[in-house]
Amino acid sequence: MSNSSLFLRSFAISRQVRSYASKISSDEKLLQSILEDDDDLKSGTTLKTSDETSAGYRKKSKLSTFSIKEGIDDKKDANKVPPIGPRYWREKFKKSYKKVEKGLLSPLDEYVNRNMDVIKSYNKEKKKNIEQRIKVNIKQKLKWNNIFHNSNLHDAIIRYLSSQSISEQKNIELTPFQQRFFALMTGNASTIAKGPSGSGKSFSLLMSALKLHRSSTRGRGINSLILVKSNALVFQHQKTIANIISQMDNQKKHNIKNVAQFLYRGTPDEEMQQEDDLTEFQTPHILISTPQRLLDILSSKGMDFLKINSLAYIGVDDFTSMIDETNLLETEKKAPVVELMNYVLKLQDYRRKHNDPHPQVVLITDNSSSENIILQLKEYTKWIEWNKFAPIGKFGEEEDVPFYKYISDKSFVSTVLVCPRVFPVEKKQSSVNNKYKVTLYDMKPFEYGNIPSIWLETLYKKTFGNPLVYKKHRNSNWTNIPNDVKKGELDILCSGLGKLLKKKEVSSWLGNNRGLVVHPDELNSKQVVEILSAKTGRKVRAFDYSKDSDIFTTKIKGNSDDIKDINNDNNNDNDDNDNSQLLVINSSLLTGLTLRGLSSIFILGINSIKSEAQFATIVGRARDINGLIPNNEFSVFSEKINDNEVPKSRTFIVSAMLPDGSIDPFDRNFLERAFIVNGLVHQIDAIGVREHWSEEKEEEYKKVINGSHYDEGPGIEFNGLNFKEFHE
Repeated sequence: MSNSSLFLRSFAISRQVRSYASKISSDEKLLQSILEDDDDLKSGTTLKTSDETSAGYRKKSKLSTFSIKEGIDDKKDANKVPPIGPRYWREKFKKSYKKVEKGLLSPLDEYVNRNMDVIKSYNKEKKKNIEQRIKVNIKQKLKWNNIFHNSNLHDAIIRYLSSQSISEQKNIELTPFQQRFFALMTGNASTIAKGPSGSGKSFSLLMSALKLHRSSTRGRGINSLILVKSNALVFQHQKTIANIISQMDNQKKHNIKNVAQFLYRGTPDEEMQQEDDLTEFQTPHILISTPQRLLDILSSKGMDFLKINSLAYIGVDDFTSMIDETNLLETEKKAPVVELMNYVLKLQDYRRKHNDPHPQVVLITDNSSSENIILQLKEYTKWIEWNKFAPIGKFGEEEDVPFYKYISDKSFVSTVLVCPRVFPVEKKQSSVNNKYKVTLYDMKPFEYGNIPSIWLETLYKKTFGNPLVYKKHRNSNWTNIPNDVKKGELDILCSGLGKLLKKKEVSSWLGNNRGLVVHPDELNSKQVVEILSAKTGRKVRAFDYSKDSDIFTTKIKGNSDDIKDINNDNNNDNDDNDNSQLLVINSSLLTGLTLRGLSSIFILGINSIKSEAQFATIVGRARDINGLIPNNEFSVFSEKINDNEVPKSRTFIVSAMLPDGSIDPFDRNFLERAFIVNGLVHQIDAIGVREHWSEEKEEEYKKVINGSHYDEGPGIEFNGLNFKEFHE
């Protein structure tokens, strides 16, 4: 835009302002000035105003150039005309103004004096901190009957928990996370809640929404909104609520569609049925949806169709998994969950009455969340009423070493390297020119050290050994690798897993139990199932939560080594005849799922692990029969695990090597950082033969990760520690 255009535009705007000012009468201006009781008038200074319109108006009067002090002094001179302005009218009508003021304020003073005790108690209550507003003692050991006052609902939940557990009803207790969570919920406080995998976070989010009564002032509408990442998580919550309602007395009288409704992207028939249910039952107590599906309905049907304008509770499960893993909220393009939350919270502020409290906002995050997420929420959103906020968990700086481990002490990890050995064959013997066999090795365990300075140096000192460089490196590699090479690598990984399952130790560990195979998001589960079936000789199919939520609590029939099903039927239902031993799932769909009884996880390639935080998410899917992990298994970060400890679950990371026996140094460094961040993960061998790792390879690895030389500057300061001093 040219300078002349800018001038014309600004001139037009100023003309509009002056035109608007001319419509205000002089009398209204003077009366407004009298009632405002301007401090500038009292001080005897020249009349000023921050309002450009008022300033322009006053310049039209020559008398306005007089100072107030000068005008008052000029009263002694009969030949001078006093300036006519606010002070003049106030002095002229002082007695009358006081009478009017007294008449207006007397009823108010009388009301305030009569209700002073109520006002004092209200202010005192508002000034209380979160802990003081909580109705339950935060140090009290809560029971389920402290949380649900509705006896029918309370009994149904106890029956449901009993059906999920091997413990007796009286022995079912809240986890430490649930103790803190439900105590905080009684104070109507918003929170960002972090806790270890298997601590009952998702169940707590759902139960707090289920028990929350609607305020009589909010009016008719949906009471609680819960957002989840995937369709599988919608099905998980749907199954939980259906099971609880089935345990209620006179459960036939309770229509689940009045209690909760569920939205997710599906087939046209499924989506049409969801919309029909919302048309017939417009105000369920809880609405559970994926962000994308809710945005679809809002854009097509509008906010009048979805009655979410008077929500009392908004919860987001696994919030950090739905936003950028590196920049969180500090991005130009907003994630769907962020766009949706911005809209929903603005809608609440627009529709709710002044006496309605702000909706309670609960964000569940993974255990690696730092204070950075809280700071960004304050800077980039208006979702939370911060004077009614308290976090759950320790939120240190992003570079801090965590106090507690993110992975259970009894969950062990083995890193298995698959080295292909290619050899030529005669064309007469085969249609292909080359074949290969695979040899397996245990990766050399990482030496963690025993002081924080060593851990911090490994995590943050390396020039190229950091999350940003690794993410860029991996994305570039995946983009540049041809599709036939990707398929060849998948073939090698599946061959390696097939050979691993034949190892005596691993075969004995797996027995007749089922295992979960996690593959990268970029691969198709159907393709993985096809190759894995051929390479392992076991029955393999894709994981489907609607059928397989409890499949790991059952065992396969017969000897697992004898199960051969190369042409397996992937459409078999989960029934007594289903002998599938390996269930395949991509890593993103695994997030947040509660898989009771899972004890064996096979990670097909390091690309399946997107970040250090997601490593804990994957390993944390291994659960007890009740779907939880005992809190005492999450020990202090630096606490050494007893070598004689018996594992409850095992994770096998299967990674392909190049024919020369090398492995990408960036992948190796990523695993080392992931193991340290998540609590010095306990590493054990699975093969019995370790990779060849010479001093020359060690030196070459250091040069790649550290760069050709270290920084010659003053060194990196972090938390009072100088990393250059560590190196020297």
